Amino acid sequence: MPEQPKTNKPAKRLDGNHHITGITGDVVANVDFWSRIMGLRFVKKTLNFETTFRYHTYFGDTDGSLGSVVTFLEFNDAPKAPAGKGNHHSAVLRVRSNEALDFWMDRLTQNEIFSELYRLNPTVPRRLVFHDFENHKVELIVSDAPDKPLAFPASDIPAEFQITGIEGIRSNVSVKDLLPYAEHMGFTYNEAMQRFEMEGDHKTSRWYTAPVPEDLPFQEAAIGVWHHLAFDADEDLAGWRDYSDAGPVPTTPIYDHHVFDSCYAQTPGGIIELTSAGPGFLVDQPKEELGERLALSKRVEPLRARLERELTPIENPRRPDGTLKTEPPLDGPKKAKATL
Repeated sequence: MPEQPKTNKPAKRLDGNHHITGITGDVVANVDFWSRIMGLRFVKKTLNFETTFRYHTYFGDTDGSLGSVVTFLEFNDAPKAPAGKGNHHSAVLRVRSNEALDFWMDRLTQNEIFSELYRLNPTVPRRLVFHDFENHKVELIVSDAPDKPLAFPASDIPAEFQITGIEGIRSNVSVKDLLPYAEHMGFTYNEAMQRFEMEGDHKTSRWYTAPVPEDLPFQEAAIGVWHHLAFDADEDLAGWRDYSDAGPVPTTPIYDHHVFDSCYAQTPGGIIELTSAGPGFLVDQPKEELGERLALSKRVEPLRARLERELTPIENPRRPDGTLKTEPPLDGPKKAKATL
């Protein structure tokens, strides 16, 4: 195998998590689950940037802050399959406390969702594990990360129990196989916590491993599989792309994805995206309209009339203030006091 060219590591390190993405076959139920049940803000209703006719949904905190965003690519014709060898296994999201895990077990139960609480090993963080309606595996973890909480004030979820951002990913890969790429990109392995850790200037990322299912093949795009995890390259995406490409696995060119630019690498632990910080979700919509109107890039804007006519209508169950549309808004008209 020819030796890879040497490329200097960028001076500014990767700044932790950017977003995490799964594959959905039912965007209506997808929005209901992640907005209504999980209490995230529906921050963007747009298209998969590699097509001109498939949805791409985004959920996050109040502002759609980097490190809070969970997204889904619509492929309603994709197969349903479990995560295989080299796939991302679980999305790992943060909560503040052990009491939050108890709250979420009860909330999921009330919505007819099974869950399992892992809290008997005092050497690792407590976590609640469950699957969404399409079999995406999710872990809520009581994180020890120092990151700023990134939450959305969902009116029916107490503030102390709200999801506070992305911890990272768990992948079907051995520590040995992931180590070369992870170390190249700036992770260190914490043996006591059994995870890889990346420390950025503002955010952290944790990469956990899971036993490799040797009998299950890698799934490139399957409903219920987490497709990729994205790291925040901030303003030096080009530098990080070249450095990544000079490492253990090749990296694609940089693509314009309207709200940010991206490149991808197929690693032993799953697809990794390197992403620019901007221009961001407010490039084409004011904050109060996030998740409401279909957002299109200039390239696809000529298709708006047809898309709005033919795409499956999506109803955002929450208002920008976090209230459900089945309840009064927080800033709604106040009732006049009765006079005697």
